[in-house]
Amino acid sequence: MSLKYQQFIKQFPHSVKTEVPLSRYCTFKVGGMANLLVEAKSDKVLISAIALADKLNLSYLVIGGGSNIFFDDNGFRGLIVHYAADNIILDESKKIVQVDAGCKLDKLVDKLAAADLGGIDFLANIPGSLGGAIVGNAGCYGHEIKNCLISIELLDCKLGKIIKAKPAQLKFDYRHSKLKNNSNLIVLRASLKLSKANQAKILKAIKADKLLRKSKHPLNKSAGSFFKNPINMPAWKLIDKAGLSGKTIGGARVSTKHSNHIINYNFQALSCDINKLANLIIKKVKKHTGITLIKEVRFIRADGKIN
Repeated sequence: MSLKYQQFIKQFPHSVKTEVPLSRYCTFKVGGMANLLVEAKSDKVLISAIALADKLNLSYLVIGGGSNIFFDDNGFRGLIVHYAADNIILDESKKIVQVDAGCKLDKLVDKLAAADLGGIDFLANIPGSLGGAIVGNAGCYGHEIKNCLISIELLDCKLGKIIKAKPAQLKFDYRHSKLKNNSNLIVLRASLKLSKANQAKILKAIKADKLLRKSKHPLNKSAGSFFKNPINMPAWKLIDKAGLSGKTIGGARVSTKHSNHIINYNFQALSCDINKLANLIIKKVKKHTGITLIKEVRFIRADGKIN
């Protein structure tokens, strides 16, 4: 173990794990070992872990629910901080909720539904946490999280300060925000606007949506939709047109149920299989349709670079 890692373990006052399988921290269930991993259940732990990593010149990456990323087979050379803070502070009279970025989306929707509050119900069956949903502007059925946001608290890792931002400052777009390409800005929490709703109706709609998703989407381990939908045609149709439904490389397969899902078939996939298959899809779709698909899912390399 390197001197930097030893120093981090010695100086960090909270529990830190060594040689942790990153397959536990993404829905694809792939990836090698992280040298160090800290479970940060509060922003104080997150901030202090990052400050120490900076002091030791140690590479680090902050992750949340892991539903839109997958890790290198070679793991991660440095520190992974898993931000799991999930406090929910609800102001029922103002119909506003402040939520920590580590909160799971289904937990948040259920909590609000119990108070007869809605407005973000469309997020209920989207896997992952609030922070990741904000970074990628998660949404479905014509709704996006950007339209529910009032303000966002961010940690500026370069300055070591917490800053507050309005949605307009984050340059939201389809499945994108400026946070996606800036790992120095970490979502800590956000305030969202809500609307009055009926709990029974909310839960009924969520259940119906869940059944619909089960009928359309594969149950295998994946990261959901792998590519962004082009303007005029869903990505899955383009992939089908290129004759790639069921295409398999190693343990990675294009789902025959929904072609915009690359699945970890029989838990045999490596991240290199997923990357090879994704690149093949881009090449073949471009050849057959003239359209270049853009990846929605991000690949975390061992050196910390994100593709």
